[in-house]
Amino acid sequence: MDRRILTVAALVWVASGGLALAVALPTSPAEEPLPAAQRSLRRAAEYLGASCEMLKRCDRHAIDGYYVACQEAWNAAQTCPQSAEVLCEATELYADALAGFLEASCRHGRIADGGVWVGPPTRLVKVPLVPKALPVPVEAIASLEPQAQADDKRLTRRHLRDGFGLPVAVRIDPRRLGESDARYAPDRQSIAATAVLRFDMPGHDNVIETFVGPVARDHAPAVLDLANPVEIAAVKIGPARPHLAADLSAPLLDMLAGMPRSGLEGFVQPFGRTDTQPRLEFLEPHQPGRIPVVFIHGLASDEGTWFDLINELRAWPEFHRRFEPWVFHYPTGSSFLQASATLRRLLTEAVTGLDAQGRDPALRRIVLVGHSMGGLHAKMMVVDPGTAIWDSIATVPFDQMRLPPRARATVQQLAFFRPLPFVQRVVFIATPHRGSVLASLGVGRLASLMVREPPEIAAIREQAAALNPGVLRPEYAKRVPTTIDLLRPTATTLLALERLRPACWVATHSIVGDGHPSLTGGRDDCVVSVASAHAPWALSEICVPATHTKVHHHPLTVAEVRRILAQHLDEAPRHP
Repeated sequence: MDRRILTVAALVWVASGGLALAVALPTSPAEEPLPAAQRSLRRAAEYLGASCEMLKRCDRHAIDGYYVACQEAWNAAQTCPQSAEVLCEATELYADALAGFLEASCRHGRIADGGVWVGPPTRLVKVPLVPKALPVPVEAIASLEPQAQADDKRLTRRHLRDGFGLPVAVRIDPRRLGESDARYAPDRQSIAATAVLRFDMPGHDNVIETFVGPVARDHAPAVLDLANPVEIAAVKIGPARPHLAADLSAPLLDMLAGMPRSGLEGFVQPFGRTDTQPRLEFLEPHQPGRIPVVFIHGLASDEGTWFDLINELRAWPEFHRRFEPWVFHYPTGSSFLQASATLRRLLTEAVTGLDAQGRDPALRRIVLVGHSMGGLHAKMMVVDPGTAIWDSIATVPFDQMRLPPRARATVQQLAFFRPLPFVQRVVFIATPHRGSVLASLGVGRLASLMVREPPEIAAIREQAAALNPGVLRPEYAKRVPTTIDLLRPTATTLLALERLRPACWVATHSIVGDGHPSLTGGRDDCVVSVASAHAPWALSEICVPATHTKVHHHPLTVAEVRRILAQHLDEAPRHP
């Protein structure tokens, strides 16, 4: 014979009938590459089919069957990399087998302690998880989600890249990253990665017998790389260099799947339940040197409304490298001033907690992006109101008001503040600087009546009215204005805010919706008129042909926000 095959029977049963796995090793003289690769592909397909049947029966042997299927597909790609047909089939078989391998391992609790455990229970061998250019250590990885979440209508597009490997969503345990990361992490925090189960060259020690039976060795038979698909473009398989597969939308879909929709409840019952409490969240673990972009949603909405824009921005590699998305969630039916004060406090605490010594200049270049009423909250972060906000509430100076000490301190935080020195740019999207006529119509008044007054603010208003008869302006005399009330064009607090100008070190930009003809002539977005959204002090302004709820999803808006962020990188920081 001019070719001999050494076959070693594996000690794992891969089917109920007792079919034993076998891995063939080439011996001298070497087999021709193409026939060897084709044989590996046939075996990969056989092992994959048998393992799928075992997975249906919850048979733990599926883990080892999928493992060998991955190895055979890897061997095929490595043995005959010059064949496009072989590489294509190997890529498909490998991804399917790796998905099954991770799913079966999850079901049987085999992903633990920084690795995947393969082989029989009496002789388990660890396949280490190795992060490649990921922003987290292996200890912070809580789980791998190999099964892609279904598309969500809140994402317009899914950003995929064909290639070798299995795109996964990596769920993070923020408690392993530090106090600040744990405090500001959402209930489910995921990042994008591509899993690659990496083997040695065919014919080396890396065969099934290295992790089953009496000839098991102590070293790991493979390594499971978790590669950052933004920073790593290709996989090394011997002489082959196929592109690395990617699904940049997977972590956002994973987070959306675990996110309660609380926009309407947060409007009607502000501060009613845990999921309507105001909070600042980091969608990714914080990395020093990256500039936070804080997204602030509008009325009767929640942070999920931003995931479409964030999804588009994350397809831009520079956003991944230089920026990180934060979102502010708040009950939109609460007092406008109360929600703004909470955002101001949370941003200050986050920056101080992450960089108390002021050594990270990126945290002093924060960008705010606000949609609708979220834009008004963003403006409240960068203005110095003096006495303007208080004067819109009462007719006497604040120091003449009779209030209990605790109530006085609360009101002082709501009405008197300084612009945040670490915010350097604001993007206003469909922001009603001059209110909306809808708030004054019957539908607006009805919506306002549905909102429950926040208990703490209601108690302070009652104390102020009782101790200072006749000094509260009519809008505040009987009830703290709701956010709907604030959006009336004649609202005193809105008029006061409209007259204020952002601090001199803050660059501002406007994106205005004009996708609908106005009843009074001109254009609007069905909610906010072009005139109301116009900011004469903004450095730039564009009009987008979209309605109010679609403006921040429009491709022109995505392009404009990306342009603004690129400009932010190019310009020198401004200092207060």
